[in-house]
Amino acid sequence: MKSRKIKLKKILIIDGVILVIILSMFIFVRCRHRDAFTDKGYYKNISLKGTWFKVDLDEMYQVKFYGADYEEQDVYGEQARKGKYEIGNHALKLGSKQYSMKYVNERKELEDMIDDDIEQYELKEYFYIIDDEGNKIYYFKQEEDAADQLDYNCQTNAYYEKSGMFDQNGFAIDEEGMLLAYNGDKQQVTVPESVSGIAENAFSADYNRALNTEKVIIPGSVKKIESGAFLFSNVDIVVINEGVEEIQDWAFGDSHIKEIYLPKQILHMSPKMFETEEGVEGLKIYCPAGSQTELVIKNNPPAGDYELIKE
Repeated sequence: MKSRKIKLKKILIIDGVILVIILSMFIFVRCRHRDAFTDKGYYKNISLKGTWFKVDLDEMYQVKFYGADYEEQDVYGEQARKGKYEIGNHALKLGSKQYSMKYVNERKELEDMIDDDIEQYELKEYFYIIDDEGNKIYYFKQEEDAADQLDYNCQTNAYYEKSGMFDQNGFAIDEEGMLLAYNGDKQQVTVPESVSGIAENAFSADYNRALNTEKVIIPGSVKKIESGAFLFSNVDIVVINEGVEEIQDWAFGDSHIKEIYLPKQILHMSPKMFETEEGVEGLKIYCPAGSQTELVIKNNPPAGDYELIKE
């Protein structure tokens, strides 16, 4: 009985300590959130005065900050909203809403790091805030930088989802039959017969695509596999059927692919399709004996550790 009381006492003490820690963390977060605009820390000297170009996924706005006010207009010059703003420590208040904020001035950062002539570099000044859904909304000082971000955004899963391009199987296919992205979670995937080409980053893990896919089967209806289609892909096995006509540079570059099956002939097969910075590791290339694809691989072997297996 005595030992049970001692154990119970220890448990209560531990529970009490855990409760104190949780309470302390809660108070810290609340206070930090509240004090973001009373002690601005690293952001106390930042000025947003002037014109910025806002990129919210596939939309661009012009935003002017002056005094304690801001005014936002769309590309047609129509006013979207206006109000007061305030910069906090890693925070920005627009009207009554408060956002987490990250500010970057590449020119200033580079000046502090190197003595080289920084005019030769294309440097950006921008900041982004995070909305209620966790999405980043960018503000750039230069319009061309905002345009670049807009181009990038229009290749993301978020854009394809907003546009309703993903079908029930996770394929985003455009009107020309180009497979732009696969965001499904099947272990084995067969590219639809309606697809005529596989676009850059369609299966790239860097774009959160095919993260759980182990094997991809490409039918002969696909005529072209573009550069970077499987760039940084998590896919282990790729099967390419007869009928595919072109594989471009870096199509499988820097990917995790361990096995690839080639048909007898591919009209245009880039010798750099497996290009990587450090060379392939344990890649097995299967192709029919005496075939055109075998000859191309023999004459243009990928750098690194690979095995050519003739079937």
